[in-house]
Amino acid sequence: MNLRFIIAMASKEFRHILRDGQTLTIILSLPVIMMFLFGYALKSEIDNARIVLIDPNPSPASERLAEALDASRLFSLVGVVPGGNPQELLVEYRASAILQVEPGYANNLQDPPVQIGAWFDGSDPATATTLRNSLPAFLRKHLSAITGNKTPELVSVNVRFLFNPEQKSALFFVPGLMASILAMICALLTSVTVTKEKESGTLANLRISRLHSKEIIIGKLLPYFVIGSVTGIFILAIGRIAFNVPINGSVGFLATATAIYIVTNLAIGLLISTVVEKQQHAMLGALGITMMPTIMLSGFVFPIASLPKILQYLSEIVPATWYLKIVRGVILKAAESSTLSTPILVLSGMGFVLLILASRRFAKEK
Repeated sequence: MNLRFIIAMASKEFRHILRDGQTLTIILSLPVIMMFLFGYALKSEIDNARIVLIDPNPSPASERLAEALDASRLFSLVGVVPGGNPQELLVEYRASAILQVEPGYANNLQDPPVQIGAWFDGSDPATATTLRNSLPAFLRKHLSAITGNKTPELVSVNVRFLFNPEQKSALFFVPGLMASILAMICALLTSVTVTKEKESGTLANLRISRLHSKEIIIGKLLPYFVIGSVTGIFILAIGRIAFNVPINGSVGFLATATAIYIVTNLAIGLLISTVVEKQQHAMLGALGITMMPTIMLSGFVFPIASLPKILQYLSEIVPATWYLKIVRGVILKAAESSTLSTPILVLSGMGFVLLILASRRFAKEK
């Protein structure tokens, strides 16, 4: 072996890598992004989980409990009501937990154990389990501080899970898998549409054709929209047949939301394909932009409440975050369209903006 030849070949490859700025950027940035996302998302702590207090007979003691709940890092008190159906309250207030004190709560403080009811949103098992494990200790500490009673039997919490009472993992993961699979497939398919034309040289033919850029975009997106729709149907069918995941809400509303979500992710892929020059760059970019945020920031695997504030804000620009609220609300909670109006409007707005950006970028390419 000739060391000079080896050094010359290595030098050539290094120059090739340095000239290919897009590949180098992706290779260097992905590990950094993954370290930050995994490092912050792999936390079991929950911050500011939304909770509603049912207090049928308000008293200074129950008001102190409400203040303690709202002042804690664990909870964010979003409502105090005299009564109501816990299941309906979870949906109405978009809460993670419902806490109920008895009418004689103030008197029961002197005659423990104090009976408290707790309902948790089982559609998010990770958050529900963390809150279930943390709530008794929080209540025991609060009641000990105001009564001076340090016995473990001071409080008895009657825990129940709603929407997924048996805590079946399939009821949690099937909606999440649907969001992540559709995001990755749709963005990946359209990410190579324009870059393929660039690499093959056929983009020049489109430039001189009589086709308008909007006509080309619709023509390119339509086949992939059909593929995405069929994929969504397959996922729901497999979830129903293999994992017994029912659709408790409106199928029509779920289909509409899924169509908007598919178009949004198709637009993401198309926008990527207008920015980069090579198919491999487009595919890496599509996977990086859709896969990691969908898994790490949407609430699919890790509760959004456990993320730092900056990542919680960042999760709001991830389409899967809003789609997961819709699909879990429809499949598990039978939520009505009025309850899910905010997620569907935000998702629609994202899709519209991304389509406009992709159209303008493609018009410049053409």
